[in-house]
Amino acid sequence: MPHIHLEYSDNIQNLEPKPILLALNQAMVDGAYVGSANEVKSRAICQHDYVIGVGDASQAYVHAKVSLLSGRSVEVQQEISQLLLTTLEQHLPRQSQVSLQICVEILEMPKAPYTKKIV
Repeated sequence: MPHIHLEYSDNIQNLEPKPILLALNQAMVDGAYVGSANEVKSRAICQHDYVIGVGDASQAYVHAKVSLLSGRSVEVQQEISQLLLTTLEQHLPRQSQVSLQICVEILEMPKAPYTKKIV
């Protein structure tokens, strides 16, 4: 825990998700938001079926959903959100053909029903 789900539109040029995922994980480790590096997991999905506005093809997006176990203060959640937004800005390729919207969403998961087992 945490889990980072990165979704992005398929009209972004030269996006390689793995280095971005590694950078997001490293930011969580460097910011001491996880106990160990192996706690943070990330994945990326390229979206082929999406609409921005009323179909403006000059728009693109990257959306990071960060699932955290409950218990962190709003201030810490805001710190994580800003850290990951900055990390995305630094690692996403510059775009000349599209306007890129980048956002981070923090999702809080109740601790009680969350289960995990390492085998």
